[in-house]
Amino acid sequence: MTSSFGQEMLGRIVQDKKGKELGKLADLVIDIANGEISELLIRCAEHIDASRLPFPLKDGSVAIPSTEVSSFGHVIMLKI
Repeated sequence: MTSSFGQEMLGRIVQDKKGKELGKLADLVIDIANGEISELLIRCAEHIDASRLPFPLKDGSVAIPSTEVSSFGHVIMLKI
């Protein structure tokens, strides 16, 4: 089942706490045990070396724990 919230979020810009663009939201990972977002999968911008970020890579995207998100809006802001 497709979530309209999830579809609206995909493609949004993801920025670090200094406002630097890291990339765009490619997908969300949902914890089926509690229904909460557990990770955000980010497609990094061309100028970002994903291997230098402190998060694992999954299928070409960076997997950022939802605990590292400070706000969801037109732009997704991270705590890092």
